[in-house]
Amino acid sequence: MREMKVTAKTIAKQLNMSTATVDRVLHNRGGVSPKTAKKVLDKAKELNYKPNKSASFLAKKKSIQVACVFPEYPEYFWEEIEGGIKTTLEDIKDYGFHVDILKTPHTIHKQVEVVENIIQSQKYDGLVICPTDGVPLAKIIESGINNDFPIFTFNNDSPSSKRISYVGADYNDAGRLAGELAVKLTGTSKKFAIITDEADTFQMKQKRRGFEAFALENKQVEFVKMLKLDNQHMDVSLQKIKQNILDVDGIYVACGALDEVAKIVKEIETDKPVLIGHDMSEAIYQQLQNDIVAATICQDPLYQGSLAIRLAFNYLMLEKYPEKQDNIVKLEIVTKGNAKYYLK
Repeated sequence: MREMKVTAKTIAKQLNMSTATVDRVLHNRGGVSPKTAKKVLDKAKELNYKPNKSASFLAKKKSIQVACVFPEYPEYFWEEIEGGIKTTLEDIKDYGFHVDILKTPHTIHKQVEVVENIIQSQKYDGLVICPTDGVPLAKIIESGINNDFPIFTFNNDSPSSKRISYVGADYNDAGRLAGELAVKLTGTSKKFAIITDEADTFQMKQKRRGFEAFALENKQVEFVKMLKLDNQHMDVSLQKIKQNILDVDGIYVACGALDEVAKIVKEIETDKPVLIGHDMSEAIYQQLQNDIVAATICQDPLYQGSLAIRLAFNYLMLEKYPEKQDNIVKLEIVTKGNAKYYLK
């Protein structure tokens, strides 16, 4: 049988007291004699009473203000993250938990500046962040944690810092998965290129290492070349990359520029390389349907945004430490055949 929930009303009924009196004792509001308070607390212990923390916070009208920082690019991906954040906020909006979303350019210097301003402002009780690069931000995050300013990471991590928790993919696994796809989808010749962006983040490094490790284990792979895309000078950078992919059989786009790279691959008149990347958008969907993109690896950004905020809420509002520091989301292979299920 289902165990009956013990409430202030349950205790009041057994002690023949008013619910208001019991409630004052349970929430330590005073105005009750020590003798009466002892009776209430003893009975609460006997019945294994567990306080309703949500109701308690509502009664106290506690307010928590959190900053959520993530890059602007690629826009389609962060729109889904933001959708997940707003879904969770809709569920907890009555609890006095507020989130300010701050989007930054895809540069480490700007994000460091924003984070330092957030901490120094003393306006916020915590920070949820996708660090553009975990290394420069690690000391800032650690300093914040040491000064009772909790910080949570998502999508990209800062594992060397003391962040409270991380939500996102295992990017070494993501790189290995891309390597496996590249090997299986190409013919007898296996010459590959990995395209990352200029911000050499923890995420980019892990993807690259995973892909390279798989390639080294596969004796058929002839070479893997590394190419970097400059987001600030996209057109020029793409043309340089185009000249460097004419001799490859497969391309792994590890950054958020799959559609942009697909457009230059489409222009190649000889045999087009197998193209693999990450995430889903209307543009990527069309590239899959046109057989320019062979496969893309998705990682549920809606869920990432939702869980990252939920963990911050549990920690700051309910004083509940995350059960896991690393909350790893599953990787899903999307091809032309199942792409429609991954559109928003």
